[in-house]
Amino acid sequence: MPVITIAGNKGITIEKKREMVKKVSEVVSEAYGLPIEAITVLVQGYDYDDIGVAGELLSDRK
Repeated sequence: MPVITIAGNKGITIEKKREMVKKVSEVVSEAYGLPIEAITVLVQGYDYDDIGVAGELLSDRK
């Protein structure tokens, strides 16, 4: 039973999350040869002040 974790900023809409979870589940299901019901996808969202890139917070880049 594969579990896939996708972590990123909170800027994604619920519609895009649905699309992403569906597509990722389909690809992993095919790769493992498992029914899609066996695939779990966790989507973690972080605020811009919780993500650092190149030594600075994303909130400081806005």
